[in-house]
Amino acid sequence: MAQPGTLPPFLFGLAVGTAVLNGIFYIVRKNSSYSTEKQLAWVLTFVSCVTVTCASLPYLFLLFKNNLDVTRLISSDSFSLLTCGFFEAYLFWDLAIGMKYYRSTFDFITGYFHHAAYILLVYYVAVSGYSAIFVLCCIMELPTIVLAVGSIHKNLRKDWLFASCFFSTRLLLHVVLLYRFYSYFPDRLVWKLVASSLPLHIYWFYNFIKQQKRIFKKRKLAALNSI
Repeated sequence: MAQPGTLPPFLFGLAVGTAVLNGIFYIVRKNSSYSTEKQLAWVLTFVSCVTVTCASLPYLFLLFKNNLDVTRLISSDSFSLLTCGFFEAYLFWDLAIGMKYYRSTFDFITGYFHHAAYILLVYYVAVSGYSAIFVLCCIMELPTIVLAVGSIHKNLRKDWLFASCFFSTRLLLHVVLLYRFYSYFPDRLVWKLVASSLPLHIYWFYNFIKQQKRIFKKRKLAALNSI
């Protein structure tokens, strides 16, 4: 059962997200040079990740202000519920629009499974009274902004910046949050929710390392052949 007062701001965020994301995608597709499926696939992701990353900053500030004391965090408020609704809209419309305009960029794990699972997770944390904790964790979308920019504009791709952001947020900070919630937060469900995405983050970073090794070998081989 939903916590009292959770649905109005959540549904408002859902409506705002639906209007904003569809509007931006329509404008970009009609009036920009982003014509490839790969470029279009990152438009909604960029907008959403910038939004939720910025939204996470007040909660992140509160966490560090209180010396990582998770018991003093806000669990839920109207702003975080609105943000969750916006992110829910992104997850749905990225799938719906993607099926038509950039289907080839989706794979089962990072596309369909990830989005479907997060649609359920975001709704669950919103109605359970933990929307602010979820939005706090949205700082982990920071590396996705870097990835989106590099995917839309190839000349702006910075693998070292992506790796730094990913490691510091989705691995290091993630482990710290997991430890703090596991050790100190009274509701035992929360640390399990925080832990749920860590295996996927490890999987993504492992694939990134493998990709970088392939790129390094290719560059090394090209350098040897040019001698």
